[in-house]
Amino acid sequence: MTTRQALNRPKRMSAIAQTLPGVLVAVLALVLLIAGARMGLAGVASYRAEAFISFWEKAGGEPGARAWQVAHSAAQRANRLYPVANGEYLDRLGRVYSWQQVNTPYAAPAAQNAWRAALDAYSAATAARPTWPYTWERLAHTKLYLQEFDAPFDQALAQAFQRGPWRIGVNRELANIGFNAWPRLTPKQRQATLEAARRSVANGRKEAKRILKIAETSGRLNELCRSLSTELITTRRLTACI
Repeated sequence: MTTRQALNRPKRMSAIAQTLPGVLVAVLALVLLIAGARMGLAGVASYRAEAFISFWEKAGGEPGARAWQVAHSAAQRANRLYPVANGEYLDRLGRVYSWQQVNTPYAAPAAQNAWRAALDAYSAATAARPTWPYTWERLAHTKLYLQEFDAPFDQALAQAFQRGPWRIGVNRELANIGFNAWPRLTPKQRQATLEAARRSVANGRKEAKRILKIAETSGRLNELCRSLSTELITTRRLTACI
């Protein structure tokens, strides 16, 4: 190395040192820009899937094959584009799978693939967002469809019951799951089912009528009525329990 090269080396190093922060900032800005764009596109796709689900909920029946495929593609795209596991988007994907065979009887062979896919999505959603009771309740409901009353089923029931004590939608579905799975429940699970039903009945006359219908349809009216106080039965005018 010549003397001139030796003298110029500190200058080059200084120039590089001055330029490096700017390059790093530019790279970081590009990464954030790309991530932001992906998140935005994911949000649009997820919103589209949710619009289909909302329509199906109002219609109350299984979606057509074409509509389901569009919603499924949108829900998958949302999860694929989002940089990390998103509990909300994964839950929505599970709901799309659940709606594919929503009117199919429990344990039906034809619906196994859809229910398994829903179960996988809900399981991933609870891992990404463990505090959301609705996903736990949906996971438990999927287990009911599969007729799998195992440790994950018990965990899902317990988590939904613990994390959504005053969410009426959660309590109504827990009562629905519990009454339909009654012969397979443990004493603790039965107790939680009746408490979820009581919470719903206590919410008001409209909700009480819903729980009464669930209990009648599942053949658990006697269990429900015995669990309610006389005051609550009278206040909600549950004549079927008198």
